[in-house]
Amino acid sequence: MTRYPATTLLAQAEVAMALAEISEGVVPSQVLLDALGIDRLGCEAINALLVSELPPFASIYLSLDGNIGGESQVEIAGFYRAISVKVPPNPDYLSSMLYLLGQIIQKEAEFSDGETPRSKAIEIAKLTLLQQHLAPWLVPYLLRADQIAGTSASVWITLTLDLITSILELSEGPFSQQIINDDPDQGQIESFANSVEFIDWITSPRLSGVIVAPSDLANIAKSLGLAARIGRKRFVLDGLFQQGGRELLEEIGKFVAEQGDLYLSRSSEFEVLQPWSKKAIITHKRVLATLAP
Repeated sequence: MTRYPATTLLAQAEVAMALAEISEGVVPSQVLLDALGIDRLGCEAINALLVSELPPFASIYLSLDGNIGGESQVEIAGFYRAISVKVPPNPDYLSSMLYLLGQIIQKEAEFSDGETPRSKAIEIAKLTLLQQHLAPWLVPYLLRADQIAGTSASVWITLTLDLITSILELSEGPFSQQIINDDPDQGQIESFANSVEFIDWITSPRLSGVIVAPSDLANIAKSLGLAARIGRKRFVLDGLFQQGGRELLEEIGKFVAEQGDLYLSRSSEFEVLQPWSKKAIITHKRVLATLAP
């Protein structure tokens, strides 16, 4: 594995910790904001995005049920224990994971001039955190954040993507991503049996390959002239399905196809997007199969 000089590592650590603060809703010092190119309004927009649109818990995007907690959260907590770091209350929360990444990089900088077992262990820990627990969900998450938030959060999103890229570009060996191991079989396409199966599927990013935000459902409801309830996505989808199931499926089909195209268009930059794109294709085909007479 190729190592960065200590100055570069310390800069990466500082960026990771600043991004963690912002994602937690904390506004860094003005000096740091200026260095990052983010203003206070941008920080507020990012916080609003993470609170109301895209909850930044890794387990939502890595667990089969699409909920917070479960096996994915346990695995991430296990990583903290493996490197002898106290497990925070929400180990899979984005700010916790970015801060941990910054701490590991900071520690790596202390050993950047050597080839000792200690320095190699630190670098392996960094890549394990990024490859297995962060990049598999954070890359598609950030692309969706960019679609929803627009220019107000673009600097934070770009900085986070650049941080991921800069760390991985010099690492050697395969990009071992957790989510890539359950690649869907495109030969088995079945229609959705009922609305419950459809809702369970579409609200699980690991199954569907898409990330649905509340604003997406509000926009779909508006385009169909339907009333969108206020509540969890499953509740909202159930209400929309009762009002116009076929029309909803048609709009969701378009939405899924657009996300699949987005991930496919960026998959040469981020290998992690390949399984997301394939899963979105499967979901689109399942929607079409359900709509077929």
